[in-house]
Amino acid sequence: MSNKEGSGGFRKRKHDNFPHNQRREGKDVNSSSPVMLAFKSFQQELDARHDKYERLVKLSRDITVESKRTIFLLHRITSAPDMEEILTESENKLDSVRQKILQVAQELAGEDMHQFHRAITTGLQEYVEAVSFQHFIKTRSLISMDEINKQLIFTTEDNGKENKTMRKLRFREMK
Repeated sequence: MSNKEGSGGFRKRKHDNFPHNQRREGKDVNSSSPVMLAFKSFQQELDARHDKYERLVKLSRDITVESKRTIFLLHRITSAPDMEEILTESENKLDSVRQKILQVAQELAGEDMHQFHRAITTGLQEYVEAVSFQHFIKTRSLISMDEINKQLIFTTEDNGKENKTMRKLRFREMK
């Protein structure tokens, strides 16, 4: 063992000479300085963006789970009389998924969608798979992207008038 290592086998570092809970002399931070105020606003902005991202990830997970359940339900179709009942139930499930996608659209209102692309992509892909499978079972043909996008145009009612300010969540934007 060398003299630098001491008895414990660890080298002593330069900062080990300073007391741990004390600041170096004369280096107090002024919390009202313009730099500190700027960093505090950056912190709040980043925290808000992170919180929004986490909400979107949770919604995407919910969309994924419900879409998978719809796909599993559609796999149970075995006979023609049973088919109508299952298709009706799957449509109800997909309506609840669309409500979650509406929540995603509301979260993204006024935001650059590409900043949150990774948070919502998996849920939307699973939704497209469920809608495509349901459409194929009904019609024995593939659904077009325009037909899927038409289902995802949300409007809000404002005093009896239709207000089309709600964001359209289009899959072309997601690529």
